[in-house]
Amino acid sequence: SSGINAEYGDAKTKAPDAKEVFYADDGAAGGKLGPLSQFWKYLQEDGPKYGYFVNPSKSYLIVKPGVRKEAEELFPNVNITTEGSRYLGSFIGTEEGTKKFVQDQVKVWLRDLEGLSNIAQHEPHLSYCAYIYGTSKRWNYLMRTTPQISEHLEDIECYIIKRLIPSFTGHKVGIDHRAIFTLPVRHGGLAIENPVEIADREYQNSLRMTEVLWKAIFNQEQSIRIADTEDQKLIDDIKKQKEETFIQVKFEAISHLSPKDARFVALACEKGASSWLSTLPLEEYGFSLNKQEFKDAVAMRYNFPIEGRSTTCICGEENTQDHSLICKRGGFTSIRHNTIRDTTANLLEKICYGVEIEPALLPVGNRKLPPGSNVKDGARSDIVARGFWTPLDKAYFDIRVLHPGAKSNENKSFDKMYNQHEEEKKRQYNSRIQDIEHGTFTPLVFSTSGGMSKECNKFMKKLSEGLSFRTQQAYPDTINYVRRRLRFELLKTTLISIRGHRGRFFQRPIDLEEIDLNLIADYRVKD
Repeated sequence: SSGINAEYGDAKTKAPDAKEVFYADDGAAGGKLGPLSQFWKYLQEDGPKYGYFVNPSKSYLIVKPGVRKEAEELFPNVNITTEGSRYLGSFIGTEEGTKKFVQDQVKVWLRDLEGLSNIAQHEPHLSYCAYIYGTSKRWNYLMRTTPQISEHLEDIECYIIKRLIPSFTGHKVGIDHRAIFTLPVRHGGLAIENPVEIADREYQNSLRMTEVLWKAIFNQEQSIRIADTEDQKLIDDIKKQKEETFIQVKFEAISHLSPKDARFVALACEKGASSWLSTLPLEEYGFSLNKQEFKDAVAMRYNFPIEGRSTTCICGEENTQDHSLICKRGGFTSIRHNTIRDTTANLLEKICYGVEIEPALLPVGNRKLPPGSNVKDGARSDIVARGFWTPLDKAYFDIRVLHPGAKSNENKSFDKMYNQHEEEKKRQYNSRIQDIEHGTFTPLVFSTSGGMSKECNKFMKKLSEGLSFRTQQAYPDTINYVRRRLRFELLKTTLISIRGHRGRFFQRPIDLEEIDLNLIADYRVKD
């Protein structure tokens, strides 16, 4: 970089009327032909001294049609164009040239999207992540560097709606759900943005963020000073504007959905509920979903129908998604509870001692406890650990996984829903554990949609602080891992409930009076 800086200073002296800029080994200049000719001559003669060797066959000169002949005389062997040329991933030139460049890029991107759609037939989770973190970033860069290209991206949006989204989700979606899918996952979306809608906004934001830099280049300043505070203020302002746009889009889209579908979107907005969508599909960590699991998870997120399920449960009830998540036949509610319990205990073992699953509580004896307390001999909590909240003291935890779609929860606000289940657990165990065990009690309430209660959130933060200290890992990384691990286990056990085998239907045995016990004779008669 020191060689480029020295070369830039000398070039500025030799060709003062040319506006020059260097980015790594890419040099560029703008101005009239005379100053540009001086700049070009300097690069050829003195550039090698600084390790900079120009290649005329790979260099382009963009000129107006009226001066092309003069340019060919001054710059032999250089590619001269009146339409424009690619530069650092974008395009400099006429509107027609820009249009052709973008259209050519779109053709390449459509082929990439077709490849992702094909992959999604077998691995939708992998394909979705490849799109979010890879393919979609290609046109995001072009949006930020090239103005007025939104109309040229319509073919991409058309492909996204007709092919890509159905390949990810297994469902075709209408206008309202398409609008929701453009939102970040934390707002209940899928982060599949509409390139036509955001192109102009992204370019304007890019101009604002780089204003100090491009003005310095235009004015040919030798150095620039970027104030960190002002830069951060600008970033915060752009984030705030984006956040306001997200909220407005969500509000408008939800207003056209049914109350139940709108509630599903609201559930997806809970803290940590969407972490499975923003996680790379890493099998070694248990963070990957097969094609059926991923599509079922998306269907559950937006209340889409799930194909291939029986219409009637073995218990005789209608086999709706809500019923599948609360039916006790098959033991899937216990599997869901026990998996969260065991994982939580495993994490506690890293920072506490004396961790035990389902510890028996001391007998109550003649002690009187408040109404609703569990006073049975042999009662147990889910987990006990020493030294979690305070040194040496026992901390007891009891886990509950509720379903927001259950009849007892469906008409309640989220806060009221979680508070009710927390209070119920406290009523059963809090007094007994405080008075008899001399320990603390914390109810850990999760929902099948991925949310959790306030006390559970406090527990997660405290747990992550301990794990961060013990492993010497950053706290944000630690709590993200803890949330993701529990979210994936909750999601997978929920998916098992949706499609799990609960047994078989048994017909009523035929009464003896209705059959002829001489089976051989009966068989012959039928013949």
